[in-house]
Amino acid sequence: MTTFYQWIPYLVALFALMVWLGQLTSTKRTAGEMITIVSFGMYMAVLGFLTLTPTAYNYGVPTLTPVWFGPVPMNFRAFQGMSMDFYLNIIMTVPLGVYLALWKPLKAWKVIAAGILLGLTIEGTQFCLDWGVHLERWVDINDVITNAAGLIVGYAAVALLYRTPFKTIVRFFKVRPRSLPSKTINKAA
Repeated sequence: MTTFYQWIPYLVALFALMVWLGQLTSTKRTAGEMITIVSFGMYMAVLGFLTLTPTAYNYGVPTLTPVWFGPVPMNFRAFQGMSMDFYLNIIMTVPLGVYLALWKPLKAWKVIAAGILLGLTIEGTQFCLDWGVHLERWVDINDVITNAAGLIVGYAAVALLYRTPFKTIVRFFKVRPRSLPSKTINKAA
């Protein structure tokens, strides 16, 4: 049974995301940039829901015995006990790779590092939330690997499209760096 306090971390993250997106959209943007930014916000809300909320579903593989660290079930064995969620995790993070490619060009090693960091961040957050609010999530090395793979595939797809006649479409959705609006101070004489 889930309780309200288990949802608080997700709601706080969602609020922070909305504030940040509000700042990003407060500067003059093209239609393509706005579509990218707003759809990124919706994607992140869904990603947060899928990874930071309590679940009644146990996605762990029934034949895999977890290592328990306090209340947290953990799997440190890569590629063992794989199930459908192994492939769904890849699909889940492909859009993040697409958004990263639309946001910032990176060298290949930085894309790989970003993918690994993504997986470690999600699993580390789930670990902390399992301790703090009993989120009831597995911490799994396979998730780190698949989250990284999804981000890399998404980034590579956009990089490849940029080398085809579709680069015009990619450019339309590319987010250009803009400074945040500065507040003018009304100096009274």
